[in-house]
Amino acid sequence: MTISPELATMPEPFSIWLLTLFVDASRYLLVAGAAFAIFWVWQRKRFARRWIEPGNVRATRMLHDLKWSACTVLIFSIFGVCVRLAGNAGILRRYETVADHGWTWFFASILVLIVLQDAYFYWTHRAMHHPLLYRAVHREHHVSTHTSPWTAYAFSPWEAIVHATFVPLVWLILPLHQTAVFIFLGFMMVRNVLGHLAIELQPSGSTSSRLWGRLTTTTHHALHHRHFTSNFGLYFTFWDRLMGTTDRKYEQEFERVVTS
Repeated sequence: MTISPELATMPEPFSIWLLTLFVDASRYLLVAGAAFAIFWVWQRKRFARRWIEPGNVRATRMLHDLKWSACTVLIFSIFGVCVRLAGNAGILRRYETVADHGWTWFFASILVLIVLQDAYFYWTHRAMHHPLLYRAVHREHHVSTHTSPWTAYAFSPWEAIVHATFVPLVWLILPLHQTAVFIFLGFMMVRNVLGHLAIELQPSGSTSSRLWGRLTTTTHHALHHRHFTSNFGLYFTFWDRLMGTTDRKYEQEFERVVTS
């Protein structure tokens, strides 16, 4: 990503931080804001039967989520500066030219990041639910049992650090093009917002499908916010199924929502 001439005249870490802060804030506000505007305002009546939890989210809860999301964006932007400087110093395996590793790896690396983050999220997420960690690390995210698109980034500082650590950890090991990482982060934001949308968009039968049943749904994560003890997965149901942490009424609840 090219830094504007105005930013380039500032001290490098500060100009990088401003750019990263803008990108991270824009990503959150654009995706969460679009989801809120479309599904919670414009098309609210159309999706009235697809709401997973009854009742409305209190404005105070959404303000809570916005406050902690702003904190998360700030922490992510600081990590962005560290990642940029580490890449400049050759600490991370960042490469600038797609031809260095080819288009096949460029697209494959995005899929690898998705699969690796799903595993990373499952195990760190389960760890954050341990009684020794939950109150200090993960409690703020669960204040909203009835989630909204704004809940997507509502993390405590400690949890934000855990999530922000993933990309640089992978970048230490795998060669990654910064555009591939940018695309991955966009995908992550969209899926995160959909996970907290509180409205189920998938059709009936999705959870029992051999293909689509391997992907998490909005209902899948809504049940996690409801019960706290199951459905820890992010993108895929693989780890929950393998470790026996899938909510036992998940498919039943999904069908109730989409066929009501």
